[in-house]
Amino acid sequence: MKVLFLLSSLEPAGSETYCQSLAEAWQGKHEVFWISDRLHGGQTYQSMPIHRKAFPFGLLNTWRVAAFVRRHGIQVIHSHSRRAHWVGAQAASLAGAAHVTTVHQPLPVHFFSKLFPCLGDQTIAIDEVVAQHVRQRFKRPADRVHLIRNGINLAQYVPSARQVPNIKNVLLIGRLTGGRWRAFQFFLDVLERTARGLPPAHYKIVGLIPDERREALIHQLSILNSKIAPSKIETLGFINDLPGLIRNSDAMIAAGRSALECLAQGRPVVLMGEGGVLGLCRPDIWTTALQTNLGDHLVPADFSAAKLEAGLRELLSPRSDQLELNRWARTQVEKYFDIQSVAAQIDALYRRAFR
Repeated sequence: MKVLFLLSSLEPAGSETYCQSLAEAWQGKHEVFWISDRLHGGQTYQSMPIHRKAFPFGLLNTWRVAAFVRRHGIQVIHSHSRRAHWVGAQAASLAGAAHVTTVHQPLPVHFFSKLFPCLGDQTIAIDEVVAQHVRQRFKRPADRVHLIRNGINLAQYVPSARQVPNIKNVLLIGRLTGGRWRAFQFFLDVLERTARGLPPAHYKIVGLIPDERREALIHQLSILNSKIAPSKIETLGFINDLPGLIRNSDAMIAAGRSALECLAQGRPVVLMGEGGVLGLCRPDIWTTALQTNLGDHLVPADFSAAKLEAGLRELLSPRSDQLELNRWARTQVEKYFDIQSVAAQIDALYRRAFR
């Protein structure tokens, strides 16, 4: 089957990695094409300004995507953002293709989005919060909303032993834009107020830093480092080999896909995302973690300084049950997020939509 991944990526994001994992799992099964503003994983793709608003750019994008679909004989358009859903819906109608959407986060609700929800022939929700949002706020029939979680290639994220040093290396992973920028600033504020009472650590910020914020952030971290010594914090920017960096680090603060990749490698993770803080990932919060994409979709948002401080203390303090907790986390990722299972579910959905 010929499948078009339609994105509106301007920076590295989980939706792009989601698509890459699917494309790799389907090698020899589906022929995958790509359209996006930009892509960052070396894919061959057609660049279009999909992120631009529906009028007038969405109309132009629709005609260009429909022409691409006809030219390449695309059978399924699979879109991954609100702007991409709108273009994908119109292009699929014009070109006679099936349209499947993955909703990666709760969509904005306003007059235009309710009038033109553009959720495709079938809709994939990556967690329970998103599935409920789509059903309740957009009146999407339950039989067209499918809970299929993010998928990762477990062969690329293998648990490894690491001798813990006196001072732990802790990664904070996530692009520093939008809601994640606000979460990052919350983290810095809590760290400034609590670091002297926590075991010392080296914090490394992993993610693309917007150019317009770079200079101010460097100044902010310089001041912070003087206040949290002997702990320290630095930025690494965007890292191509994230599995290698995780393997050579001791603990993480992350949410969503980044948290999954850390848990799959047997590393302890404090779950903190756009929706707030859940705390150290362990069995007593796992149900909530699953339902909220590991902290990204907490409703209402819960940025609790006390929860973050407690999570950091647990993360940095020696634990007698750490190996057992790491093995439990890996088992959960295998159970719910294995790309082979996820790819098979989406493949079945494509065939259902194409009929």
